[in-house]
Amino acid sequence: MLSSHTPPDIKIVPIAKRPVAPSKEQLPSPTSTGVSKKVSYRNPSRTSTGLADGAAKLKYKPGKWDIWMLGITIVIGGQYISWNAGIAAGLYTYLICYFVIASAYVTLCCCTSEITGGLPFAGGAYGLARCTLGFLPAFLIGCCEALEYIVYVSTSVISLADVIVEVSPSLRSAKPLIWALFYISALYVHIKGDRVFWIFNLVIGSTSILIVVIFVFGSLPFVDYTAYAHQPSLNLVDGFAGLLKVLPLACWFFVGVEALNLASDQVTQPKQCIPYAQTRCVVTLFVTGIMVFFVTVSLPPGLASLPTELVPLNNGFEPLFNMSHTNATILSLPATLLPVFLSRATTTSGTPYMAITFGSALSYIICLVVYFVPTVSKYLFNVCITAAFMSYTGQCVGYISLKMNYRNIKSSYFHSPFGILGALYSMSVWILCIVSIIGFQGNGGQEIMIFGIVIACLTVYYYAWARKRQTFSPQENRIMLVAHVMKFNGRRAAGAGQKRKRGSKNNSGKTTNNNSRFTNAESTHMVGSSSTVGVSKVTTFFARRTGRSTNN
Repeated sequence: MLSSHTPPDIKIVPIAKRPVAPSKEQLPSPTSTGVSKKVSYRNPSRTSTGLADGAAKLKYKPGKWDIWMLGITIVIGGQYISWNAGIAAGLYTYLICYFVIASAYVTLCCCTSEITGGLPFAGGAYGLARCTLGFLPAFLIGCCEALEYIVYVSTSVISLADVIVEVSPSLRSAKPLIWALFYISALYVHIKGDRVFWIFNLVIGSTSILIVVIFVFGSLPFVDYTAYAHQPSLNLVDGFAGLLKVLPLACWFFVGVEALNLASDQVTQPKQCIPYAQTRCVVTLFVTGIMVFFVTVSLPPGLASLPTELVPLNNGFEPLFNMSHTNATILSLPATLLPVFLSRATTTSGTPYMAITFGSALSYIICLVVYFVPTVSKYLFNVCITAAFMSYTGQCVGYISLKMNYRNIKSSYFHSPFGILGALYSMSVWILCIVSIIGFQGNGGQEIMIFGIVIACLTVYYYAWARKRQTFSPQENRIMLVAHVMKFNGRRAAGAGQKRKRGSKNNSGKTTNNNSRFTNAESTHMVGSSSTVGVSKVTTFFARRTGRSTNN
């Protein structure tokens, strides 16, 4: 249910108390967020509106193709390994799953791209949910998003170690050391940031996609669809129940691509760069995914053994290069070197190294739990992907809410060709996937129980600690507060309309609501694109209307 008011304990923090004379470079565009050219702030490096405040401090200026490559680097590892387990439900069954999940990701990315094109906030699903679903749901969705990335890193690192052990079995007992070395090296690259990060990203991403291209086209001489893929007994297995069981596994082809809007504060023109990169990235992944799928299932030895292969691409590399299974496995290593969670911090100035280190530590602890309690591994992906489905659902609801209530989204640099119907379709797929996790995994619903316990603990933490300490960040003030105000005004206006109807029925004839809501003219003046009022004043006005002080 959408929140119609600011909670009584939210602290709305003004961006600055004393405006100072701005330089030309600090002035925001008068058409981007509705902020006056006359308003500037102390410490502009933290509060500048171009969303490029982080990017402005970078020596290396990432562009749309850097963001596109970041998406490739994050996601394409799932097309190397793990996805093939879904073939156990049958070739055509899993192919249906692929197209259902692919279309859901395409529509989701179009929705998030349109949001970013209008409100380029790097807070991801959390910032969006704050102004559409309310503060508790937003907190839980934000935690789900973080949980998705942390656990996804764990699964990626475990897969990386498995590949290394496949090459050198003597290292099996050294898995914790392999994981530790990975986290240390990855932390160095991400905390170092700037040119080091983006060059590393370019090298790893280019290598990863090149290996896919070599696999697909190099394996064509060995492809025989009729002999290896067309096996009637393995085309459809267990019917609709089998489809629901493997539906989440198809997410391996795409999971992580939705995270590209988190890089909004890393580029100088996020409204143009992020939608361009994200939409093209998801289309690229769709094309590479379908090619990898059909080539892999058409290679010897066939479908029967494919679901249990650690590295399914080996079936093409071995005959192509006339190499052993062990050496072919080495070609799959680059795809697991840059997990999605760590890609959130890439600047050399203001890098949240504590957050990155904390997240990495949690991820490493999960790896250790899997090492000492191996049975946990079968639940790991499902817990991760359930968190992702919750986050995706929240983003779809947020998109629908913004389309219906926030008129400035129409000025976005990108418009989803699927609109609200696309968001509804995507949301229905994610809900279906949650149903799959709850009732069709054959584990007695243990994954969802684990997830439920996590959510319950987070809810207790929110009410016991976080609820009374939450604030609006400077960036959220600059970008998302407009949506908060317009939603607040819209809900008040709707309430006033109902009062007028009741008043007219009672023949009162004089029902008014001027003192309880923004008027249309007032709202336009406060948040319109030609506004001459600074965002700090909007914050103050909004706080007064909700009975709160801005001095908290």
